Amino acid sequence: MLFPYRVIIVGAGLGGLALAHGLRGQGVDVAVYERDAHPDARPQGYRIQLDEPGLTGLRRCLPAPLFRLCLATAGAPPARVSVRNRRLEVLADRAAGGGSPETAGGSGAAGGSGGPGGAAGPYAFNRPTLRQIMLSGLTGHVHYGARLVDYRHEADGRVTARFADGRSATGDLLVGADGVHSAVRRLLLPGARVEDAGLRLVYGRIPLDARSRAGLPDWVFESIFTVITGGPGHPHLGVGPVELGARPEHAGLAQRPPAALSPVGDYLACMVGAPADHPAMPAFEELRELTPAALRDLALRVLGEDWHEDVHRLLARWDTHSLFPLRISTATPVPAWESGPVTLIGDAIHAMSPVLAMGANTAVRDAGELTRALGGAGDAPDPAGPLVAAVRAYEGRMREYAFAIVADSRRTGQRRVGQRERPRPLPR
Repeated sequence: MLFPYRVIIVGAGLGGLALAHGLRGQGVDVAVYERDAHPDARPQGYRIQLDEPGLTGLRRCLPAPLFRLCLATAGAPPARVSVRNRRLEVLADRAAGGGSPETAGGSGAAGGSGGPGGAAGPYAFNRPTLRQIMLSGLTGHVHYGARLVDYRHEADGRVTARFADGRSATGDLLVGADGVHSAVRRLLLPGARVEDAGLRLVYGRIPLDARSRAGLPDWVFESIFTVITGGPGHPHLGVGPVELGARPEHAGLAQRPPAALSPVGDYLACMVGAPADHPAMPAFEELRELTPAALRDLALRVLGEDWHEDVHRLLARWDTHSLFPLRISTATPVPAWESGPVTLIGDAIHAMSPVLAMGANTAVRDAGELTRALGGAGDAPDPAGPLVAAVRAYEGRMREYAFAIVADSRRTGQRRVGQRERPRPLPR
């Protein structure tokens, strides 16, 4: 059924944009408010992995032509995840998404081999391309430079969001899709905690072409993701190939209507991680101020000399200008709260370590679950009204699946890459 309400979404990341598409497909009046001044205001990362249930959420939300364009521009590396030690001896190697989520960098969700145009996945997406595709279908619905400062409940049951620049927006439902530092979460659930997992990453990419690919070791292309670990409390390296099925700029122009997608070549996503208390690792505030060249020097210093020569050959090809730092965060479980016309999706409620590659998967799943719940609003009578009943149903499902994945990610991160056992609160 059509959902005859207006929905305000705070945050134009993948989860928020997927939700906007899903609701618009049901005739909902949607507006997305993003605090960044423009889509490219800050680094958004490079490779993300989607398999089930993320692909189901994406399919449920996006119009069919945009979903096909997403898959066409994705890569489908071998659906395996590998963990190796610093001498490149295999510690674990299994099908991506199969079985218990024991492997750093894996999926933890049911999946199988797939390819562009197929269904099951997993797929390696270039995150900026995926976001551009989603934005291309939301022209006029995304508003930038809008930093949420508060919201208020109106007498008629609606919600008004107020932004720092004086703008405001009123809707029947307000959805916080605004990430780890969610302003909506702080207002809705002031006791909910997101903690510093005690890991720092220097993240970048290695460009691939026929010549450079020929000079790289075969093992980097044999899995969708490979973690090379020095053991708990020691540095680690993560590598994931992104070899796109179609050039985005060409595939976008073939779309009807055309989608203007930025050119991008194949690459290896490559990150060096270390515990925050590593002797060579500065405080995160200092890390953020380092130049790309200084980040490269720091990563090499943190990693040290006693790693397989293949690792050093890989890092010699790092694109220095692509480097930026990340702090890994993890949420604590949140007890059930009283549902109402404000809710949360993605990292705004269940931030997690990336070791299971489930952060984006779960955010897009949230978008699909909330779309489905709202699409059925009114199917059963409820004293709170159809909207609140739908939100309550979504929140109950989301807490059950999402916080189980957060816990799995935490355990795997502690075992494989030294994620802190007793995380500390993030600074506000």
